[in-house]
Amino acid sequence: MTDDCIKKAKVADWPDLMMIFDRSLRSTDDLSDDDWKKLYERVITYSYPNFDTYIYQKDGKSVAYISYWKEKKLIKMLYVLPEYINQGIGQKLIKHVIDTYNEPMTIGVKAGNDIAMHIYTKFGFQIIKEEEYDASGIYYPHYVLERKI
Repeated sequence: MTDDCIKKAKVADWPDLMMIFDRSLRSTDDLSDDDWKKLYERVITYSYPNFDTYIYQKDGKSVAYISYWKEKKLIKMLYVLPEYINQGIGQKLIKHVIDTYNEPMTIGVKAGNDIAMHIYTKFGFQIIKEEEYDASGIYYPHYVLERKI
């Protein structure tokens, strides 16, 4: 039997969050060193302090997290360690945010990420537009999805 839980992240959890962010993103994206540097700076200096972040722990190990930007009603980040993908962890984190905030919300999903698109549509999200760049100015083609109540 596994001991799984979702907990709200604290500053002391940031090293775990960065490890999950790094391993997850590097398994799917090939960014330049400059783009990696921009992403890390933005996540540490802006994202973690301003978002509500929830960590999924499996047997006491942090294996995934989701960040919600309440002010913009935006799921900003959802990362799962590669070896824990396809275990329903991402869905549990999405459900946690939906249940916790119970409001319309949006998310950006990388173009070509069919697994994420399938999961979000199961929760009622629909594509409302396509964008080529992320908030950091990095070329990152993605869809913006919205979930209404």
